[in-house]
Amino acid sequence: MLRTVEMAASDARSRGVNIEVRPVDDKEDEGVAAQVAAELADDPSVVAVVGHKNSGPSRAAGPVYAAAGLAQVTQCSTDNSLSRSGWHTFFRLCAGNEKQAAVAAEFAYARAPQARTYAVHDGTDYGRPLVETFASRFEALSGRPVTVLAMRVGQEDFTEIVETIKAGSADVIDFGATEIESSKLMKALRSSGVTSLIISSEGGPDNPLARLAGSAGEGSVHTYAGSAPMATETSRRLVQRCRAEIGESPSYVVECYDAVQVIAAALEGGATTRKEVRDAIAATDMAGIGGRIRFDCNGDRIDAPVSLWRVASGVMVPLAEGAVR
Repeated sequence: MLRTVEMAASDARSRGVNIEVRPVDDKEDEGVAAQVAAELADDPSVVAVVGHKNSGPSRAAGPVYAAAGLAQVTQCSTDNSLSRSGWHTFFRLCAGNEKQAAVAAEFAYARAPQARTYAVHDGTDYGRPLVETFASRFEALSGRPVTVLAMRVGQEDFTEIVETIKAGSADVIDFGATEIESSKLMKALRSSGVTSLIISSEGGPDNPLARLAGSAGEGSVHTYAGSAPMATETSRRLVQRCRAEIGESPSYVVECYDAVQVIAAALEGGATTRKEVRDAIAATDMAGIGGRIRFDCNGDRIDAPVSLWRVASGVMVPLAEGAVR
């Protein structure tokens, strides 16, 4: 992601925009995130922030940026509560968890409206809201209850969860967890003979879940709360460039690039102070790599895209290319 941000900044400089990247590492830790946010806030040369990647660090850093009037443009912090915290400096390019989970529930209902459905979260602020929204939406559509189960980050023994799902003869299982826990649970379910449709939120072209889950991931369906990177000629060129120059195209590669474009556009428009940059970002209406970019009054992207993916022959492919039969 950092390499993509640096690439976008270099492209902006080639157009005459005076912009540099100062990398900081929040170590995926909320305490560290608050510390690095304070360091950035204290540096008058910093006029905007791209990130954070994870919702927890964004939650810890958000009030620091708000107090400093420092615009934060996150590429992939999906927790809906972030844009409801009253931070006038918060902007999000990806879709929130609620929209992502609703898309998953609508897909599951269209596929199997009478499904016996289970949902498993990892107990985190990322996974739990995904599952809660999925369950609520599926129940509203179908009138049928969804059984919600919990695992924990780092868990290795899934016997109890697997036995519960087997006993309930699940037709659909929704996961709210990272690719690591999701892949472990997939292996445990498949090795016990469970053939239910598995849905998770770990989609996208280079998501490691397909590799981590191996054969257990085949046929599973995944939402992706960002622009489909191969959907347009412009985004395909970006992906090809990243793979040539970086060796891979990271998840949310389009949103990483477009975050810099949003900030660069503010500078190109004459913004120089943090307030001017923030106000310009709030008023954004531009064509990004991933389509039109506008923000609502809470900083959420209007019409943020969500795409569906499937693991087929060991790789993530857009659902239309790996249609579920």
